[in-house]
Amino acid sequence: MSHAKHGFPMPHRAKPITIGQAGVVDVVWFVLFVAVMGGMWWFASRIEPHYSSKDGTRFLCNGQEIVDNEPFGRRRETRVTVMPDGVLNVSQKRRLRRTNERWALVGKSPEPPKGKQIYLLQQFADGKWLPDQMSLHIPAKSRVVPVLDALLERDAPVR
Repeated sequence: MSHAKHGFPMPHRAKPITIGQAGVVDVVWFVLFVAVMGGMWWFASRIEPHYSSKDGTRFLCNGQEIVDNEPFGRRRETRVTVMPDGVLNVSQKRRLRRTNERWALVGKSPEPPKGKQIYLLQQFADGKWLPDQMSLHIPAKSRVVPVLDALLERDAPVR
């Protein structure tokens, strides 16, 4: 059956559908996605973990080892327990294991960054002082600050 013979109008061919700006929109969404992910990564790298118990003797902060008076490696999440004798039990995660070491508080930064307090620790083992040191980065308003300040005021172990 022919449309022309029976008086029916000829069917129109559909025009090809062009999406037009779909490629541009895809690029915009991709760039927006990458920008948001980059912003979240930057923001996450700026946040320092901190937790402290109510009495301020157990806390979580960032610590960085100091070897030969130079920072060594990157800052790591550090768990600290202040013992009654003034010794600090410090635990850091390295690779897949946690290291537990004994450190003593030896100083505090006279001019810390705004909103922070930085304390200096020195490691000792078997009654001997070791050359390794560590800095602890703690928020200035933390419950830990008065505990560590009081510990600094006490008599330090004899070297």
